[in-house]
Amino acid sequence: MTAGSAGAYFLDAHVVVRFPRLTIDAHLQAHRREVIGVVGANGAGKTTVIRAIAGLEQIDEGRIVVNAIVVDDPIADVLVPSQQRRVGVVFQDYRLFTHLSALENVAFALRCRSGNRGLARATAMQWLERFDLAMYRDHLPGTLSGGQSQRVALARALAMEPDVLLLDEPLAAIDPDARSRIRDDLARYLADFNGATVLISHQHDDIVGLATTAMALDAGVVRWRGPADELSESVESAHTEVAKLT
Repeated sequence: MTAGSAGAYFLDAHVVVRFPRLTIDAHLQAHRREVIGVVGANGAGKTTVIRAIAGLEQIDEGRIVVNAIVVDDPIADVLVPSQQRRVGVVFQDYRLFTHLSALENVAFALRCRSGNRGLARATAMQWLERFDLAMYRDHLPGTLSGGQSQRVALARALAMEPDVLLLDEPLAAIDPDARSRIRDDLARYLADFNGATVLISHQHDDIVGLATTAMALDAGVVRWRGPADELSESVESAHTEVAKLT
């Protein structure tokens, strides 16, 4: 991995990805312990941005720097594979291994990295205890609630000690009646995370309740950026209001 300038940002990602009918050209910057909330309509490019940061989508132009390490820079011919990046991802559907228990789901990547099954399981158990999931250690994902599955996925991501945590609609699969409580739980977990977080959500309450800074992405371009609590109830209105100032 190539060292970059430490600069002011823990995460500095300029993502340019060209598709036949859309070009994503978005610049996302976050300090350590900052939570960036990204909103936008379907097809705006939100998931492409976090996939690029995770190393699941190669950028055509731009540069991605994580904790002063350049992980993607086409001009410099730098491309760090996703598994070597200190980036954790929680997808909308959580992507837990259905045939593995909660414990083994968390231990899987740890075991791949260290090769030590016993150490991986011990570390995974510590994370399950931290997320109040110890009693579900032997449960398969199909027997867990949406909130429990989310916590397993989050524990799995954080167990790898990432510098950047990427959350793609982490509350979308949660029952509406439990959403507020689980959002509060997630806020507490994020408050303890020492890296930078990028959160994607269509829900205004999720962004305001979890993020410190918000960005509105439209047609692949950032149209608005500011404090999360200033985000308009209507994302469309936020785009319009700030577009007038730019």
